[in-house]
Order: sequence, then structure tokens, then C-alpha cells
Amino acid sequence: MPKPGEHKTVQSRILGYAEAIGWTFVSREEAEQRRGFDPDVPPADRARNRSLFFDDLLDAKVREFNPRYADAEDALLGQFRHLHAGISGNRGEFINNSNHIVIYCD
Repeated sequence: MPKPGEHKTVQSRILGYAEAIGWTFVSREEAEQRRGFDPDVPPADRARNRSLFFDDLLDAKVREFNPRYADAEDALLGQFRHLHAGISGNRGEFINNSNHIVIYCD
């Protein structure tokens, strides 16, 4: 008898909970397409220099939750792309050189 793995004990339950609260499951293929992956690139390199987000959905939700948000469509996504994940996590310092803005996160 096979031992339960992470998918059965954790991931499938989380997916079930997410669907129960109204989230929509997105297949890997659709997610890769929406993030701009090139299917002709080897799998190990497909995510390189691609979006971490579904850009169109993120922009739409920002505008839905904050109707007075008036920046250009890619402005917020551009700021997100300049954030660098690292060992300091969200306690690091983000400097946007184009606007000379420093944001300190707690």
C-alpha cells in the first residue's frame, strides 16, 4: 500500500478549500499561457523572465478593489517586477530608481 504523499495530504485539500470559497482552478497549461511562457523553450527555462502573475487579472482586480487607481495598466506590474525575492523576504528595502522612491517594509 503506497504511503500518502504531499499531494493527497496537503495540496488536494487546499485546492478543495479554495474551490469551496469560490476560487477557480487553473490548469498548468493555462497558467503557463497566461504568464507568457514559450512552449518551444525547454521546461527548465520556460519561467525565466516571465511574469509571476496573470497580469490582466491582477490589473483588473486592482481596479475593481480600488476604482480610483488611475495609473497605466503596466505601472503596478512594473513595480512588482522590480521586487527581488531573497533571504530577507519582505523586510528588505525596495528602491525604484526611476522615481527615486524608497519603501521600507515591516
